[in-house]
Amino acid sequence: RAYTLRAVRGQEVAAICKTKVDLDTRKAKSLEPGEVTRALLALEREARSGLAALDPTKDLKLGEVAVVEGCLHRQALLEEMAQLRWAQAAPKAREWAAALHAHAELRERVDRLRFEVSDANLQQMPEYEGRIAVLRELGYVDTGDAVQLKGRTACELSTGDELVSTELIFSGLLAELDPDEAVALLSALVFQEKNASAPELTGRLKEACERAEATAFRLGEVQAAHRLPTSGEDFAASTLRFGLVEVVYEWARGTPFSEICTLTDVPEGSIVRTIVRLDETCRDFMKAARIVGDTALFEQMATASQAIKRDIVFSASLYVNQQKSGATA
Repeated sequence: RAYTLRAVRGQEVAAICKTKVDLDTRKAKSLEPGEVTRALLALEREARSGLAALDPTKDLKLGEVAVVEGCLHRQALLEEMAQLRWAQAAPKAREWAAALHAHAELRERVDRLRFEVSDANLQQMPEYEGRIAVLRELGYVDTGDAVQLKGRTACELSTGDELVSTELIFSGLLAELDPDEAVALLSALVFQEKNASAPELTGRLKEACERAEATAFRLGEVQAAHRLPTSGEDFAASTLRFGLVEVVYEWARGTPFSEICTLTDVPEGSIVRTIVRLDETCRDFMKAARIVGDTALFEQMATASQAIKRDIVFSASLYVNQQKSGATA
């Protein structure tokens, strides 16, 4: 019978027992083979009747609930295995242990390779590096890639382009507008259709749209400078569509739905979807206002949300009402 003295990993330890073999491992090479064999044979004989494991709370002084429960569960499994006949269980146990050990090693290797490949791909992606450089230049992250106030604000703005939305807040443009004008401008962030009649805008709202477009153009130029696949014109055209600015402005001022539909060639369904989504945008900007600490912006967005949330646009569908009526009857 041969025995091997080797280091084992934590995953291979089934339990810590009270029984121990007093051997000086520092003098392993000078130990008498007979002495080691006798000690291990005695331990093997004792193990056939079951070795008492240390209690996780009393002996090991473990206090974390999940760890203690895991120890007790493993101990219960060991006790169940001990009830099997050792002569029949031992060969199978060795075979299963070898298979589990090989499986664990393969799993660790796969996880390690997956992480290395993922990290390598990330480092080799010029677009990733370019986007990080854009965020640094615009002040969303610092030189150590720690997220700054503008970055935290952008995380709350999900219904439109995050960069354009954040720049609209920090540029102070929204603060210069009334709630109905502000919500009309924000409709350019959520309107989806490319083909729509040009709105007839005047005064402060027209100027606000021009400044927002200039902001988007600047953001596109910054991205292009860092070799991202866009340009100032393309980025502005893809992130801001002003087709429903006039429609939303009139809706926020209380104009009936039938009248605002005559201001554009956009279908009624698209108008409804845009206004409903615009209410989500207002809520996003309210969250952003809390992060920035801008109470005026928060109140402005709350007022704008109330102004557009009315009448047929936010009423329940007739189909739903009929279903409810039928269920009640």
